[in-house]
Amino acid sequence: MTQRASVLIAGDYRCEQVVKQERPDARIVGVLKDLALVEYVASEMIVDEIVVDRHLAPRGETLDEWIGRFNKAFPQIAVTVLGESPIRDKVHAPAAKVITSQTVVVWSPKGGVGKTFISVNLACAASMATQGKAVLIDLDVYSGDIATYLDLSGGPTIIEILPELPRLRPEGLDRYTQKYGPSRLNVICGPRRPELSALVGIDHVRQLLSLAARRWGLVYVDTAPDITSDLLGEAIDAASAIVLVITQDVCALKQGKVALDIFRKLGIQDSSIHVVLNRHSKDAPLSEGKVEEYLEKKLASVVPDDRKTVEKSVFQGKPVVLFPKTETASSIWRLLSEVSPGLPLPDADKRHNKTRRFRFW
Repeated sequence: MTQRASVLIAGDYRCEQVVKQERPDARIVGVLKDLALVEYVASEMIVDEIVVDRHLAPRGETLDEWIGRFNKAFPQIAVTVLGESPIRDKVHAPAAKVITSQTVVVWSPKGGVGKTFISVNLACAASMATQGKAVLIDLDVYSGDIATYLDLSGGPTIIEILPELPRLRPEGLDRYTQKYGPSRLNVICGPRRPELSALVGIDHVRQLLSLAARRWGLVYVDTAPDITSDLLGEAIDAASAIVLVITQDVCALKQGKVALDIFRKLGIQDSSIHVVLNRHSKDAPLSEGKVEEYLEKKLASVVPDDRKTVEKSVFQGKPVVLFPKTETASSIWRLLSEVSPGLPLPDADKRHNKTRRFRFW
């Protein structure tokens, strides 16, 4: 069987639509707006072709100069400027690897719905899938519990990073990061005392998320429920995907619907918002279908109400994705496949998920 060409797009969604129409057989593995990031991805994976939007402006050089330099650095990758012929003949290359560059914000407008539980398990699953190329950042700076969920006490926190951020290089984050051994997840914990939370500003969040994305690729952010928080706003601005956590509780559903309306008014694309129904009970008055009907959105995953497994997980400081053969763990892997398409899943879960590609916004 002929292998489809793997194409990385340097442009926006309009370029993507053109490529889909003109090249229906191409396997689009990502959409990037930053040519510097295109070079990074090209050095980390195998791509057959780069399709470039003529209107992209590289830093410090013309697009033609960038293409010439790129061709010298990556002679095995064909470069095509959108609307023009390929700049050189394409060389056949093996199938593309998974692109691992994404910032995922996990949020809920209502407290007590299991947001941190979802954040911790989703990030751990991603780290297991990428062999440690993921980081979890606790931006619920007033009452973050990530350190408790992962039994990480006594190590560095986000507070120690703040004075160093302006002059810190991406690899310098390692000094302020704790490693959760079983999944190799990198963790930046929140302040140990609530009064220290006032030290964290929006400039700190912007710099930290940028450094973390360059250091690890996959960034997962746990956030506070307060929709008016400047820190939350900064995190959402940097996000390529948002995970909205709800339950079958009427108040949680109502606030979740309001949040979806706000996201749409802000111009956030619906495809980058993933709703997860946590603590699902078959006996609840509102079924899974009714929840989708009310929200007018398909659920990315449904996490069952398994209090015994969850309580055991928190007590042991061991995420449920490390407990094999549980429906709760499977639901987290299904969520990961929706939020970060293309990441490898455990064999038991591959049967239930169609492999999809990464998207960059």
